[in-house]
Amino acid sequence: MNIFRNPFIVGLWAPVYLFIGALAITNDFLMAAMYIMMTLGVLGAYVTDFPLLPTLYMNEVAHKTSVSSLAGILLGLMLFLISTTLNSGDEAEVISAQGKLMLTWGVLSLPAYPLMVFLISRLNKRDLEAEQKVRDEKNKERNKRGGGPPIMDKPGF
Repeated sequence: MNIFRNPFIVGLWAPVYLFIGALAITNDFLMAAMYIMMTLGVLGAYVTDFPLLPTLYMNEVAHKTSVSSLAGILLGLMLFLISTTLNSGDEAEVISAQGKLMLTWGVLSLPAYPLMVFLISRLNKRDLEAEQKVRDEKNKERNKRGGGPPIMDKPGF
């Protein structure tokens, strides 16, 4: 097996990506919002077949990383809301900045890594080149029929 296609090795991209997210979340609300928008942008690029990275496999890995990161972000948000409601009357304990960063990273990575390993193991079973050929054929058929808006069918475009 190729080490670069091993799901347990490639799955480490989710915690690496989420470490950047943990830095953004613990630092500033605006940075956290920008991080979430960037993650949604990676998903949008995948859906619209916009190539972010040079190969099909790398684009698929970027998509799987963003999906698993969003799962980690959702779990982290739920745990934050639960802890806020449970500790609303009590005085909060003081945690250092490094402790908050590591706790945030751990909570975000907890569901992301196993999900990433699962998604990459399923990705390795697919034939990406054959799927790309099918997509290209569909795009050719759509373009032959004039699949865009009427203004796109004019000779200027």
